[in-house]
Amino acid sequence: MSADDDMLRLSVPGTEDDALLDDIRVVVGRRQAVPPPRGALDLGARLGPYEIKELLGEGGMARVYRAVDVDAGREVALKVLKPEYQASRDVGARFEREAQSMASIRHENVVRVYGTPSDGEVRAIAMELLPGGSLRDWLLRGAQQRRRLSVSAVTRFALQASKGLGAAHAVGIVHRDIKPGNLMLSGAGRIKVVDFGVGLALERATWLTGVGKPIGTPAYMSPEQCQGERVGPASDIYSLGVTMFELVTGRLPFTGEADSPFALMLKHIHEPPPDPRRLREKTPPWLAQVILRCLQKEPQARYVDGVAVADALAAEQLAPGPVSPEAVRPRPLEQINVAAVRDQLARLPQRAIVAWACRCARRVGHLNADPRVERTLAMAEEFVYGGDRESGEDTLSQALARVKRFRNASFKAAYADGDAPSGGAAAQAALAAAAASACAAARCAADAAADGAFVARSAAAALTLVNTSLTGFWNATQRDYQRLLTAHLGAEGTVGAHLPGDFWNADQATNT
Repeated sequence: MSADDDMLRLSVPGTEDDALLDDIRVVVGRRQAVPPPRGALDLGARLGPYEIKELLGEGGMARVYRAVDVDAGREVALKVLKPEYQASRDVGARFEREAQSMASIRHENVVRVYGTPSDGEVRAIAMELLPGGSLRDWLLRGAQQRRRLSVSAVTRFALQASKGLGAAHAVGIVHRDIKPGNLMLSGAGRIKVVDFGVGLALERATWLTGVGKPIGTPAYMSPEQCQGERVGPASDIYSLGVTMFELVTGRLPFTGEADSPFALMLKHIHEPPPDPRRLREKTPPWLAQVILRCLQKEPQARYVDGVAVADALAAEQLAPGPVSPEAVRPRPLEQINVAAVRDQLARLPQRAIVAWACRCARRVGHLNADPRVERTLAMAEEFVYGGDRESGEDTLSQALARVKRFRNASFKAAYADGDAPSGGAAAQAALAAAAASACAAARCAADAAADGAFVARSAAAALTLVNTSLTGFWNATQRDYQRLLTAHLGAEGTVGAHLPGDFWNADQATNT
């Protein structure tokens, strides 16, 4: 093994394995380049009455252009679906339907939609051009300058955003993706809520892209969204609460575990949020209480809709209601450098990541005999090795159904004891199996890598809690990783190919 090999340090503080683990190296093959995205629209091209002037930005699902409506003589923002989504009639129909719903909301704090032009498979939304940027831009600039928004600015922005949400809720529309990036400023400095309903059209399909781009949405998702339940206005209120918390404190209420979407969703479901006054002492008590009420776990304990939040902010006092106490619980065992493991796993295609994660979880499966743990691992392995429901190409509906199965199986395995996960070995083994299933349901390979690192953390924690040396476990995981890395199962960032059923046969004698 050469000195040029990349190091994956798996530090286990205070154990006799430290010296050994410091010498573990992972053989890393040459990275395969991810093909560049298909071309953007040419400048000067026409889409209906709109002439493309420049590309303003690009997200995981769409590109936004500055364009001119040659008939009306005004500038607009033109949001165009990327080619991989244009080819799906289902996604395209949802996109147009939700854009029409978005256009039906007439309010000064909601972006105005002018039309939904199309040309063949190319679909777009023409909307008001907002030159002030998003609140995400404001947060990033503030972080660079080590400055936070004033409380008065946060209150003003949140009041306007809640009014815009209230207008949508009044006509039966739920946003589903409230976050700083979807709160934009007009030239006059007025908050405009953007992308109403478009998240529903696309969020369930984004994991299919295989482009390896991480998603930020789980940081703002309500507990009911995390569990795949039906959402209503109260879900938007929770996301608005997360946004207000971030605007006030400069950080999210729930972070950690190397950005594992699965670990983050568990926190949304069960971990009480911190009081923002602990992170910013001068936060007014009334504002802290408004935020904490928005962040209640049960939808009925939050404000009923955007109008109710606006009323509370305008009155600068809290209407009666329960407030979550500060969580006082020990931090999970920090067994490994999850960020390092995530970065190494990101070199693999998604199916290989899931295969590695399942092998990790199986090595601690004997610590939890609950049949739900076995079922969730078997489902994840079906994604890896193929089966009756994994043969051939997925239709969109088949893919969405599988994601729902994986998500439900993940949470059932995580709470196999009928309660929130605890620090016991059985609970950590259940978390490892659940996170392995979450890898298979991840919306892109980068998210699968983060969840895979969480599998390793949980498995290591389980073994430590039963006083088992980690040496054999780490050696086995290193062999698994090297085998997958050199198997040429697909480019990093892609879904990758199914593994043959006998892929691991040569390693059976060393499987621990």
